[in-house]
Amino acid sequence: MSTESVAAATRPADVGLKREMGLVGATWASETSIIGSGWLFGAWLAASAAGTAALLGWVIAGAAVIVLALVHAELGAMYPVAGGTARFPHFAFGSVAGISFGFFSWVQALTVAPIECFAVMQYASYYWHSVYNTSTGVTTGLGFAMTVILMALFTAVNFLAMRMFSRVNSAITWWKVAVPVFAIIVLLFKFHGSNFGSHGGFMPYGIKSVFAAIPAAGIVFSYLGFEQADQLAGEIKNPQKNLPRAIILAILIGTAIYVLLQVVFIGALTPGQLAHGWTALGTNAGLSSGPFAFLAGAVALGWLGTLLRVDAVISPSGTGLIYATSTSRVGYGLARNRYYPQVFAKVDARGVPWVSLILTFVFGLVFLLPFPSWRHWSAWSPRRAC
Repeated sequence: MSTESVAAATRPADVGLKREMGLVGATWASETSIIGSGWLFGAWLAASAAGTAALLGWVIAGAAVIVLALVHAELGAMYPVAGGTARFPHFAFGSVAGISFGFFSWVQALTVAPIECFAVMQYASYYWHSVYNTSTGVTTGLGFAMTVILMALFTAVNFLAMRMFSRVNSAITWWKVAVPVFAIIVLLFKFHGSNFGSHGGFMPYGIKSVFAAIPAAGIVFSYLGFEQADQLAGEIKNPQKNLPRAIILAILIGTAIYVLLQVVFIGALTPGQLAHGWTALGTNAGLSSGPFAFLAGAVALGWLGTLLRVDAVISPSGTGLIYATSTSRVGYGLARNRYYPQVFAKVDARGVPWVSLILTFVFGLVFLLPFPSWRHWSAWSPRRAC
C-alpha cells in the first residue's frame, strides 16, 4: 500500500526538498510556536488560579514537556523527514495507525493559521475597531477580508526557498523573543517583593490548585509547538545533530521566559490589584484586556503597553506563518506515504511543496468562517502559544 513500508522504512527519504535550514533556523521554527501571543495572558491566568505557586506550575509543565520533547528529538533524528510527527506512527505501526493519526495531525495543524489570523484581528481591534465585533466575538466583514489577506500573505512568504524563509522566520522570532525579555527587564524595576507572600503565602490554595492551573490556565498549552522542527526535518542540515538540539534549546528558552514572566507579573502587581486576593485577578476587567499592557500603564509605562500591544499583533502572525509551513510539509509527507493524493507531493525548483501549500491556504479558509464552535475555540486563541 505504501512506498515506504514499515519493513523497508529504516531510512525513509523525501524527494525534492532541500536541506537549507541550520541550527538557529530550526530552533526558531519551534520557538516561534512556543512564544506565541499566549505569553501575554498565561501569567495572569496562572496567578489568579494558584497565586505565587503558579511559578511551580510553569516548572512542572516545562519538565513534562521536555520529557515528551526528548522522544520527538530522537524520532526526528532517526527519521528526518517532512511532517515527521504525522508519519512516525506509519513507520512504527503501519497503515492503520499511520493514516488515522496522520490525518488528524494534518487537520490540527491546518486550523492553527486561521485561528492566529483571528487572534491578530482581535488584538488589532484595540486600535482598529472596525475589524472585530466585541459583542458577537467574531470578525466583521472587513476583518474577515483582512484574515483572508493575512492567510494569503503567509502562503506567499512560504513560496520562498527554505534558506530565505528561514531568515524571515528568524527575524520575526527574534522580535517575539526580544519583546517579552525586554518586558521582564523593565518590570523588574517595578518590583514588589511582598506580593510573593500575599494572601496565603507561596501556595495559598494547595498543591491541587497548581496541577489544576497547568491545563486550565493554559500553562501546558503555552509550551506546545516545539515539534515544528520535526515537521521541517526534511529541510534541516545535519538533522541527526541539529534537530535534537533545536527542540531542546527551544523548550529551555521558552521555559526560562515563561518562569521569569510569571515572576515579574506577580512582582509588578500593585497593592490595590491584590487587595481582594489572587482569585479576584481573574475577574479584573483591566487585566483581562491585556495583563502586561495594563500593568505597564498602571506603573506609568504607557510606552511599554503600546509595544506589547504591537507585539500582540506580530506574535500570532509569526505563529500562523510557521504553521502554514508545517501544514504544507505534513500534507507532503502524507502524500509520500501514499495516504494523500500524489499531487500533494509536487515540489517546485526551490524545494517548496507548492500544491500542498496552496491547498493548505484553501482548506484553511474554511476555518475562518464564523461557526459557533470555531468562534469559541478562536476566542481562546490569544491565550495559547501556537
